[in-house]
Amino acid sequence: MSLPGTQTTATNWTGVSYGIVLGFVAAYFQFKVPPVLPVLLDDYSYDKFIAGGFMSVFAVAGMAISVRVGRAIRNHGAGRYLAGAFSLMIAGSLLGLAAPESGNLMLVSRAIEGLGAAVLAVCMPAFANMNAGPRHLPLIIAFQATWIPVGQVSANVIAQPAVAAGQWQPVWWAGIIATLAVAAWTFAIVRRGGVDMGGHSNPSGSAATVSDTTRPERRALLFAAVLFFLWQAQFMAYFTWLPVYLVDVRGLTADSAVLINQIPVVVLLVFALATGFVLRAGIGVIPLLLTALALQAASWLLIPIADSIVIGTISLVAWGIAAGITPTCLWALPSVLLGGHRADTHAFAVVLTGRYLGILAGPLIAVAVFRLTGDWLAVAYTFGAITTFCAVVAFYLGVLVKRGG
Repeated sequence: MSLPGTQTTATNWTGVSYGIVLGFVAAYFQFKVPPVLPVLLDDYSYDKFIAGGFMSVFAVAGMAISVRVGRAIRNHGAGRYLAGAFSLMIAGSLLGLAAPESGNLMLVSRAIEGLGAAVLAVCMPAFANMNAGPRHLPLIIAFQATWIPVGQVSANVIAQPAVAAGQWQPVWWAGIIATLAVAAWTFAIVRRGGVDMGGHSNPSGSAATVSDTTRPERRALLFAAVLFFLWQAQFMAYFTWLPVYLVDVRGLTADSAVLINQIPVVVLLVFALATGFVLRAGIGVIPLLLTALALQAASWLLIPIADSIVIGTISLVAWGIAAGITPTCLWALPSVLLGGHRADTHAFAVVLTGRYLGILAGPLIAVAVFRLTGDWLAVAYTFGAITTFCAVVAFYLGVLVKRGG
């Protein structure tokens, strides 16, 4: 279950870096809400289900278009879809800035942003893989896994002074500026050429024989999507509600909660990159994944006794370590299951559908459990159980891959 090579002999670093930057922007848009959520709740008194929907609505958008867009980009190229994505992200942001007092309109604005970000999320791993050479593929997969933490860190850094001043709007304007910048880069790349953006593998149409999957491969991709769904649910719950938990339960200020929220994000980023070197050394994806999931389940179960600074920090760090290793392994699964060169926009769109289900479910599961029990610790136990089940699914996927489907 080590990583296969790709058809490309040399790495096109422009194409790889472009793909990964698309991911950074998509992740920024997705995670710009949590650090400012205490301010939004204080200013506009949103219902917590509505507030959770600000994150979950990204999932609805992603599930609605990812597979179809992934297939279309594979066949026709990404140019027109990226142009539409950038327009949607800017329009959604402007709507949110114009009518923040309405929870329903803010949900609509987030859905519009989510449609655009979903296109970028499909393109990110596919462009990186399609432009990667076999020698660099494990490291490039690790770089792909940094898109979420880099987006989170960026959102948190920009949000820190804004939240301290009781503002959230600068975070939205920064997203608009980032979108305009990456749109300009896209225009330059399309004019210059030389980057594989799909749509031109074989004009005769025979490229479909490269990308088509067998029934066992489709089944393996389905299990990978299920695994991504379960893991992403607990990930989204953690980062959506951690700042609110720290303010409501631990009595911290909103800006202090943002600072503490950085601990698992920074640790995550470091270990996502380190995992790429481990994979390049030949360590199997599934054993690494099982180890990370076990650690993450344990860190959830530490939360009820995390009253002290020492245990609380250990819990945050342990969760961050596992959350760095796991996505690197998850992003590696399509290449493991299909071969690096066949892990195109369509294959990643299938796996991303599971991810979007997790984005949808995670924050809302957390709210539902909290409302049912009135206790954030019950939420921790719930996601500890979910993460344990993730390990069971990962083990079964390993058995499936080992016996060839």
